Amino acid sequence: MFVCVLLPLLALRAALEKGQNRLLEPIALAPQHDGPQTVGEVSPAAHRLGVRPGMGPGEAVDICPELVLITPDPTRASQIWEAVLGRIESTGAEVESVRDGEAFFDATGVELLHGGLEGVLDAVSEKLGPSFLLAAAPTRLAALALAGRQPAGKSSGHGRVLPPEELAAFLDPLPLATLLDRLPGPAGEVRRMLESMRRLGLGTLGDLVALPADAVADRFGPAGLAARDLALGLEGPIRPRTPFEQITEWLELPDAASGIHLEGGLTILCDRLAGRMRAAGLSLRSLSVEARLLGGGSWSHRASPRRPTTSSPVLRMLLFPALEQLSRPADRLGLRALETAPQAADQLEVIHRPGETRRRRLGEAARQVRAAVGESALMRILETEPESRLPERRMLLTPYSTE
Repeated sequence: MFVCVLLPLLALRAALEKGQNRLLEPIALAPQHDGPQTVGEVSPAAHRLGVRPGMGPGEAVDICPELVLITPDPTRASQIWEAVLGRIESTGAEVESVRDGEAFFDATGVELLHGGLEGVLDAVSEKLGPSFLLAAAPTRLAALALAGRQPAGKSSGHGRVLPPEELAAFLDPLPLATLLDRLPGPAGEVRRMLESMRRLGLGTLGDLVALPADAVADRFGPAGLAARDLALGLEGPIRPRTPFEQITEWLELPDAASGIHLEGGLTILCDRLAGRMRAAGLSLRSLSVEARLLGGGSWSHRASPRRPTTSSPVLRMLLFPALEQLSRPADRLGLRALETAPQAADQLEVIHRPGETRRRRLGEAARQVRAAVGESALMRILETEPESRLPERRMLLTPYSTE
């Protein structure tokens, strides 16, 4: 049985900090300056007035003139959720969490520890408090849907567990929109596929299950088959996160800093973090630079060196360009180690294969470029008709692949 743990409106709660009573007002998260220009999470009051996440700010204000937009604070939300995951793991569970505010774990390994499935749910509820929603079901999708139906503040009861024999009857009436954040691939493509299904008359997961698998594959491809599998209750095992020690460095800036002053603060942080990693016998595989912005809100940027490193100059070279994305001066700057590796020499090859080595390096370079500039920015020039008199027919741009 999969257990789902939800914290509704985590991003909005984090942005409000001590003003949690404002959740009773019509408020919504403002767009991030470097993200899609749409509103984020909305309060229940704003939802009742017709405001929905993903709307443009102008459309949302037209619908609800009294709507107040709140500056998001993703760094604080991430820190809150990291503390929540630590509390769940303290019950003995191995947790999978792909996005903040949502976590899953397999209760099988801890049922004996807590006296059964209800005991597991009670133990997690006691650790987290009444603001969290919990449910258990044979699949993640069913557990998520069941947890979303739980009334706020409910800490016990039989409605939190879905028996395996009731799984199909529970999934069939769920709307197709339930799959929006559950499928692999870009969100825009998933949204277009679900919209196509809706236009073809498919309104629920049961409608999708009723179609033959070959018809779904022919019309929607692998993404359609993945959606059908989820609707049938077919999912893979839990992929728990790897436990790691939180290693962070923070610097309070005396004045609101930007430009060269911010780079000076980042230099100090890189030296400190690199020194701590060397002292611990570790190297950095992934890290994030975080800033608290003047006037409220926060900003963060994740980066990965090509190889695990403890070199401060390499970290500075990797992170300095990201500081240009800051929309406002910052009064606090920090570095957080996200993934680490042992400090060890490179593994030497017994048999030298230049072609294989070059292919592997090209693949790693392509991964780094995609992470920095996006999937669609890495293309390959393919010769089609070299002898053509029309320049546009001699070569074409195609997506780059290392296969």
